[in-house]
Amino acid sequence: MAKKKQPTLKKPVLSSADVLGFAEGKRSTSKGRATAVSEASSASRFPPSGDIRLTVNIRGDLHMRLKMEAVKHRTTVGEILEDLVQQHIKG
Repeated sequence: MAKKKQPTLKKPVLSSADVLGFAEGKRSTSKGRATAVSEASSASRFPPSGDIRLTVNIRGDLHMRLKMEAVKHRTTVGEILEDLVQQHIKG
């Protein structure tokens, strides 16, 4: 019985434009065009300079209300929490 040949995987071929785009914070789309990495996705990876990442546990319903409040006021959950902490510490 003949041994069945395994399919081989082709190595991806990257153009110099793809490599430079990646280095500049862009990612390649399925059609080969580079698009900028969204600010939200890169912002979620690292806190801004001088800030510290904080992890807290809160009820799910309260978290949803907090997110809705942030959207309503066109701000972030982090900014709302920072304002609340500053008010609490001063008071």
